[in-house]
Amino acid sequence: MTTHNYTVVYFVVNHDLSADLSAALHREHIRGASVMPAWGSVQNSVLAFFCLDQVRKDIVFFVEETNLALRLLREMAARFKLTKRNRGIAFALPVSGIYGVRDIPNRQVAQQEAKETMWQAIYTIVNQGDADGVVAAATEAGARGGTILRGRGSAQHTGVRLFDFPIEPEKEVVLVLAPKDKTSEIVANIHTKMKIDEPGRGIIFVMDVTEAYGLVGQD
Repeated sequence: MTTHNYTVVYFVVNHDLSADLSAALHREHIRGASVMPAWGSVQNSVLAFFCLDQVRKDIVFFVEETNLALRLLREMAARFKLTKRNRGIAFALPVSGIYGVRDIPNRQVAQQEAKETMWQAIYTIVNQGDADGVVAAATEAGARGGTILRGRGSAQHTGVRLFDFPIEPEKEVVLVLAPKDKTSEIVANIHTKMKIDEPGRGIIFVMDVTEAYGLVGQD
């Protein structure tokens, strides 16, 4: 069986930009792009007072062969000016296996060549209502904010479990992108402030980012 490298590309953009981005990907024959609603945190005490400290975002993502995925990541980042402040962020993560995709018959994915990682994606899954605490803990430790995804509308009698932690509609997922040299401090602060070690409080996992655009502090 032949093997290939695949990459998942994420774009976190303002809600009014996601339709144009999805259309641009469709014109590039990316048929499997998906869109998820999310909320971006704004660290501003005045906006927080008026309950306006969260901005509606969309996450647009797709999986493709690595060379094509990274080409489109760079082209879309340039086309939608994601390197400018407050336009959005884009990043890529390596994929280790693919299942159930009609146009990708091979389940085995080749190991991608290791290269130095400058950024990492920190995912924290917590109970509904705890996401703001995660963002606050991450920001306190040096992060520039986070993106919040909330489950809704698909309640089931038997919830999905990840590492023995139930992932159900009442959970929230916080995505924080951070420089690799700050990841440990950010994770440690989230872990302590959110009491992750207590049963049912949440889980944290970290993934290397292959390539990224639009991040504050990025060279």
